[in-house]
Order: sequence, then C-alpha cells, then structure tokens
Amino acid sequence: MDEEQRTNIINSVKDGIVDAIHGVGDVAGAIVDVVSGTIVKTLKGTRAVGSEASSLVVDTVTGAVQGAVKVGAEIGSAAKATLIGVLKGSKEVGATGLDTIGSSASALIKSTADVGGDVANTAKGAVEGAIVAARDVGVGVTEAASTAATAVVKSASAVGFEIGSVAKAALIGVLHGTKEVGVSALDTISSSAGAVVRAAADAGGDLASTAKKAVEGSIAAAKDLGVDAAGAASAAATGAIKAAGDISASAGEQVRNAVTGTISGIKVIVKEPFKK
Repeated sequence: MDEEQRTNIINSVKDGIVDAIHGVGDVAGAIVDVVSGTIVKTLKGTRAVGSEASSLVVDTVTGAVQGAVKVGAEIGSAAKATLIGVLKGSKEVGATGLDTIGSSASALIKSTADVGGDVANTAKGAVEGAIVAARDVGVGVTEAASTAATAVVKSASAVGFEIGSVAKAALIGVLHGTKEVGVSALDTISSSAGAVVRAAADAGGDLASTAKKAVEGSIAAAKDLGVDAAGAASAAATGAIKAAGDISASAGEQVRNAVTGTISGIKVIVKEPFKK
C-alpha cells in the first residue's frame, strides 16, 4: 500500500466520523460504526494480510483520533470506542486477535501524541475498550487487558511520555472495563499490573515507580467505582512483584519496597512471597 492510499484511509475515517457525529450527535456510536465499517470494507476489498492488514488498522485508528479531535470529543471515550470498533470490524473479516489489540492500542497512543492529546486518558480508554470488546470477539478479558496495557506503556515510552502516568491510567481502565462487563477484576488487575512492569522493563523505565503508579491507579478506580480498594491494591501489588521478580531478584525487591505499606490511604498487603 502506498502513501496516497494510506492518506486516503486516514482522511476517509476522519471525515466519516465528523459527518456521522454532526448527523446523530452520538460520538461513541459514530466512532464504533465508522471504524468497524472501514475495517470491514478495506480488509475485504484488499484482502490484505499480515503487516499490510496491520497497517490498515493503524491508519484507521489514526483517522479516528484525528476525527475525534476535530469534533472536540473526549479522547479517552474516543479511544475506547475506536478499539471496540477495530475489534468489531476485525471479527467480521476473521482477523481478530491479541495482535490486533496491541497494534490498535499502540496506534491510539502515537496518534494522540501526534495531535497533542491526553496520552494517559487515551491509555485508559484503550484498555477499557479492549476489555469491553474482548468477549464478543472471542478473546479472554485478562489477556486483552494485559495486551493493551503492555502496548500503551511501550508506545508511551516511545513517544517520550512519562510511563508511570500511563501505567496508572491503564489500571484505571482495567477496573472500569471489568466493572462494565461484569467480570471479577482481581485476576485482570494482577495480570495487567505485571504487564505494565514488564513493559516498563522492556522500555528501560523505572520499575518501582511504574509498579507504585499501577497500585495507585487500582486504588483510585476502586474508590471511584465503590469496590474493594484494598483487594484491588493487593492484586496490583502482587502482580507487579511477581513480574519484577521474574526479571531479577533485585527488581523484585525494589518493586516490593515500592508497593507495600500504605498507598493512597490504603494499607497494601501482598498475599504471596514470590521467592526466587
């Protein structure tokens, strides 16, 4: 696919979202419909596979972000709707998988950074959208959340954004997403906290700070949603420590020191020692 074709896809999605929102006023619904429709039309029309299909998804996401910004949509909600639209459309052409979630979440972060938008809020929306759409497209909720969380942290680092803020936002997205679909959050919190720690390690970030921010995000969202903040904090801390311990003993110790004690008014209790 050449640059002109890619530009055409981006502009088509952007203009489609603007026109749809002006017509009905439902921002989230318009984004889902335009994004999913573009994915179906483009992938079926080109029979693209592999890297070309991934490129089409990225271009669609880029157009969605630009369209959302043009109409003044709240970027977190737009990111959530975009990821839902990508997975909905991909399912129709038999292309849904964790790779699609990861590439879409990464594109959301990059596109948001390119337009000077709120990267952390985009990360929250991306994770939340991955969770909400997961079961409808045959992907596990925990795996979807961890994949999206990994992607947003790595992509945020790549565009020079502070990793800790994105890790915190990702865990907020986990709790909001699991609450919306009515599934138990604790396993997903633990897995996602571990995912952001591993992603921070891959990006050369501060593991202790990232882990603590992940716990803070879990607590903040739990309080906001009226669920067990101590349980959410424990799950996040446990997942973060386990992931860090798998990296190295010293990393595990650093993260353990960062996430135990009292954080945001909650006494964090780690349930397992995770000895090497």
